[in-house]
Amino acid sequence: MIDRYRNSKVHLWKEVLPLILFVAVLFYFSLIWNPVLIGLIFIPILVFAYIFYPEKLWWLVIGMVPFSVDLDLYIDTPVGMYFPTEPILVGFLLLSLMYLWRHPPDCKFLRHPVVWLIIAYFSWMAISVVTSSDVIVSLKSFTVQLWFVVPVLFLGSRILSEKDHREKFFRIYIFSFSLVVIYTLIRLAWYGFPIKEAEWLMRPFLKDHTLMGAVLGLTMPYIALKAFQKNIRIGKRILWLTLLVIYAVVLIETHSRAALLSLILAGGLYICIALRIRFQYLIGLLFVVGMIVWSSQDIIFNYLESNESESRGDYVEHLESISNVSTDASNLERINRWNSAVAMWQERPFVGWGPGTYQFEYAPFQKSEDLTIISTNIGDVGNAHSEYLGVLAESGAPAALFFTLFVVVVIGIGYNTVLDLKGTDRLISMAALLGFSAYFFHGILNNFLDSDKASVLVWGFTAIILHYHMEVKSLSSTKGGNS
Repeated sequence: MIDRYRNSKVHLWKEVLPLILFVAVLFYFSLIWNPVLIGLIFIPILVFAYIFYPEKLWWLVIGMVPFSVDLDLYIDTPVGMYFPTEPILVGFLLLSLMYLWRHPPDCKFLRHPVVWLIIAYFSWMAISVVTSSDVIVSLKSFTVQLWFVVPVLFLGSRILSEKDHREKFFRIYIFSFSLVVIYTLIRLAWYGFPIKEAEWLMRPFLKDHTLMGAVLGLTMPYIALKAFQKNIRIGKRILWLTLLVIYAVVLIETHSRAALLSLILAGGLYICIALRIRFQYLIGLLFVVGMIVWSSQDIIFNYLESNESESRGDYVEHLESISNVSTDASNLERINRWNSAVAMWQERPFVGWGPGTYQFEYAPFQKSEDLTIISTNIGDVGNAHSEYLGVLAESGAPAALFFTLFVVVVIGIGYNTVLDLKGTDRLISMAALLGFSAYFFHGILNNFLDSDKASVLVWGFTAIILHYHMEVKSLSSTKGGNS
């Protein structure tokens, strides 16, 4: 039977975190010296853990994610994956039917509208695999996404149903990720805080600065909320403030403009919550603003074309370059990728080209006037540079609709749930909501759900938000019945 930690803080500091560090170091050096050692030593241990200690193994995976490395950096593999976390998640996926049969998620969880949206999204994606322009590529991409959502959201829903485990989820991940952030900061300082090299100094743990920015956006809300939490000891406040400063320095010095913008938008969402503005009113306000922007698009586009701030200037100019669509090659290439995605969707509007196929199919859809100095026909320099347009091009309009509804509904229920919570529950729920929102604001400009670094947090935050929502609804129903 799945274990239950009775004293989460003791297990967190005395068992889980030292084990994470030990396994991370052992795996890393095994990769460098002798990859065969992994199979000889760890596969029997993993099989034993799957059978007798699945929950402890689940927590180990959460803590190992920030330390995972791209296996392609060391050996040739038919399927690119991050090691060691993704192979362990594959094992959880293969054994998921057994786990879910013996320990099914709560019926309320399975009946939740968000869960049905997720099932609808993956069901349509499965259809697009069958109709794909390259079934093998699409099947691999589809399977990769399954080995995140099934172990983390569905199997993890039982673990995260306990309130103590929700904060433990944050702390275990952030403990490990903070070491990666400090490692990146040391390398930045060693190289003299360079501009070009800052794009890759977080390797081998993260592939580039854009992924680093996405994960910073997912985790910084929790750190900021802990740093300014009421009624905590001065020592803990100093610790969280120090960590917040370190994260902020790495965010700024790795020049991830999209991540910085996403955190600003998440901060705006926090202000709306603090003012207790209901989500439906916020949606109405955004609709009005959208109509104004649409009616003024010529004026706005003329302004954007006049902006020539470069993304490699000083900090202020770097931030201003977000809206430069006249000379900034990075921004222009994003527009090229977006236009290609829309053109691909127009040719296959209902089922798309198949999951994972964008990078292999987009080249003929590029228009000559959209090409930039960094344009390519071989599918590198990222994919569609948008979670939403990527789904649209690869799996068609129905999948894009389900996916967008999933994002909006999770943010909506998380927003209104936070308004009804207090104390630690409010902080954890708020951190999950703001991190989730920051990621999908960022998702307008980049896409990283195929990476364990981001995907584990996104699906974990989804489970946390859903559990708090169900608890608030259950409490409201109880009060209503008593009255």
